[in-house]
Parts: sequence; structure tokens; C-alpha cells
Amino acid sequence: MALVLGGFTLGLLVVMVVISLITGASQEVHEHFALPEVYGFQLISHASALRAVFALDVAFLALYTSFFAALARYLCERGRPFVKLALGFMIATAALDVVEDHHILTMLDAAEKNILPSAAEISAQAVLSSTKFSVSYVALVLFGLAIPRDTKLGWALCLFLTAGTLASGVVGYALPPSAQASFDGGRWVGFLIGFSLALAWLRSQPEGKLTPLAPTL
Repeated sequence: MALVLGGFTLGLLVVMVVISLITGASQEVHEHFALPEVYGFQLISHASALRAVFALDVAFLALYTSFFAALARYLCERGRPFVKLALGFMIATAALDVVEDHHILTMLDAAEKNILPSAAEISAQAVLSSTKFSVSYVALVLFGLAIPRDTKLGWALCLFLTAGTLASGVVGYALPPSAQASFDGGRWVGFLIGFSLALAWLRSQPEGKLTPLAPTL
């Protein structure tokens, strides 16, 4: 189940990246503070494509939550630590992601009616987005600590989720606003690598360890 869900999640992630590259529409630019006039223009400049990206993001968050739930059940079967806590933080990430998506879409609807978002709304959005990412960092580090380190792939996935996530968080928050766009683009690359590593690790597990999971979590 985790393999199937992870495959669909990775596939949808690739589609979202391609759409953003082709159209220039990206949700990341709306996760940072900007002056209301600038922010409003950014919202309406790629309105249709932006709506498509957020529509796909709703499907993406449903899939990645399901993937991590299946991964958590598998890791629980193996008696790994931190799994339930990690899943709790990942579910919280998805909830924040839902609020973020619909808040930005609501501001887009208003901007198309010539109502600019206020500085307070934009600030609240920036805080919400930063909180979402911080909560996701905790979830990923905990999942990384739960990955068995009995193979090279296990070590690679563990280090990517722990050291890689912490390094990404520290660098991302330390960067000045002028460098945020480049960092946001790199974050998508990190997502692609992370899901690819997780799928490779799951595929490398002995078949006996990938049997249907007991309904306990």
C-alpha cells in the first residue's frame, strides 16, 4: 500500500512541478510577505494556472498523508520508535496545508474583484506557511529516525530525512527574502528526491516484510 500511494504521490508531484515550470504559476511565491499591490498582482498574473496548482495540491496533500499513514503502519509493525508522533505531525502539516491553500485562493478571488489583500492577511499567510513547513520538518525528522538503518538505502533515507531536513530548515529561515525564490525551487527537488528514496527503500525490503498490515496504529 505504501508503495502504491508513494508512486501516485510522486507522479502527482511531477505533474505539479511541470505545470509550474510551464506556466510560471507557483504557490511558493504567495507564502512570503509582499506589499499588498505586489501580492495582488502576483495572485492574478497566473490566475487560471494557479487555481490548477492548488486543485492538484489538495489531491497531493491527501495522497502524501495517506502515504505516510501507510508507511507509519509498516514501521509500527517493525517496532520502530517515534512513528505515531511523526504521523501526528504529518497530519497537522496536511491540515495547515488545507488552510493555506484555501486562504490563498480566497485572496485570489478577492483580487480578481479588485480587492487587494491587506498587509495583515499577507502577514498571517506568511506565518501560516512558515508554521506548516516547521511542523513538516518535525514530522520528517521523526520519520527519518524511525527508518531502520540496516542497509545503505536505509541509512541514505534516514540521513536525508534527518540531517537533510534540518539543514534545509536552518538555511531556508536564514536566507534573506531576495534568495527565497531559489530556495523554494530547490525544495521541490528535495521532495522529489525524498519520495524517490522512500520508494526505493520500500522496494528493497524483503517481501515478507511488506505483507498486509495489522489494523493497529
